[in-house]
Amino acid sequence: MIKKLAAFAFIILISTFTFSVHAASARSYALIEQKSGRIISGSNYNQQLPMASTTKIMTGLLACESGRLDEIITVPAEAICVEGSSMGLVAGESITLRELVYGLLLESGNDAANVIAFALGGSVPGFATMMNNKAEELSLPNTQFQNPSGLDAEGHYTTALDLARLGAFAMNNKDFATIVSTKKISISYNGSKNGRSFYNHNRLLGSYDGELGIKTGFTKKSGRCLVSCAEQNGVKLVLCTLDDPNDWEDHRQLLNYGFNTLKCANVLVNPPQLVANIVGGKGDNALVTYAPEVLAPLAAGESARVTMKVNMNRFYYAPVEKGCKLGEIVFYLDGNEIANTDILCGDDVSLMPKKPNPIVSLFGSIGAFFKSLFGIK
Repeated sequence: MIKKLAAFAFIILISTFTFSVHAASARSYALIEQKSGRIISGSNYNQQLPMASTTKIMTGLLACESGRLDEIITVPAEAICVEGSSMGLVAGESITLRELVYGLLLESGNDAANVIAFALGGSVPGFATMMNNKAEELSLPNTQFQNPSGLDAEGHYTTALDLARLGAFAMNNKDFATIVSTKKISISYNGSKNGRSFYNHNRLLGSYDGELGIKTGFTKKSGRCLVSCAEQNGVKLVLCTLDDPNDWEDHRQLLNYGFNTLKCANVLVNPPQLVANIVGGKGDNALVTYAPEVLAPLAAGESARVTMKVNMNRFYYAPVEKGCKLGEIVFYLDGNEIANTDILCGDDVSLMPKKPNPIVSLFGSIGAFFKSLFGIK
């Protein structure tokens, strides 16, 4: 009997750590839920390591956030004198910033990274400062950039968790998400339309259900690095592996684990009764509306730990239009926001007409009487 119990316990232990053992080929990894950034699985995810061309996630993000994607850039000669992968830029050619980002994220062009750095930061060091400022803004405490491409450099490092969360944030940018999900594109070459063709290096695109992109990377020092994002049945995951010789298979297995672990569930199980207090309107309050259900990715047993917070003002000034946003309902799991829904005004509330002042009306009537009496116009 004891032997049978021991064997049963061993089976449970093995099944519990199947995915951790499988991902042992990665020096470090972090699997997170995209919206909240919470960790679903990971190992050594706070270890500072080089990240090679996954650096370009930050470079591409800053370019996409610049508002200059359709601006034409003239390629400076000093920017393309760089080793490693290249999109084949020619000194003096004119190219849009958007095309540079395609060359950066699909072809992993180090020349594209440098040209973007010169265009947005004035120089590679100037752009590195922008990258580090953005990392600080995003609360990535274990990340430091020295260049826009990911070439090995002293003091150029990140962690699997920081990089996964950077990727999760970047996927909120529509331009960035569109570019990293593109399998193939043709762009200009030194004035010749469609002179270059780029193919996405991400093997998971088209081969893994729901894969959305993001970026590969490799140097001898860093090993194989990969950040991927996938979505299935309303659950979106981001996975980062650093120094992983078996990254493609590890990503498939770990993403499978994540999608088997998290399932979308309705967190709006106790709908709040809400009314908006209106000042200066026809009526003292207005009905409000919000989504009948709010879905969030949860693991088994997590529903009981979800909390809800209603964010509304104490009162609103008329006029208020039907459908305008008055606030939001936010849902948290262990302090991490996992979902939200807007609170909308359910009625049109117009201004209350001003009541006439009786004293002003009296003097107005008297004035009108004397004007009429003496024929004054």
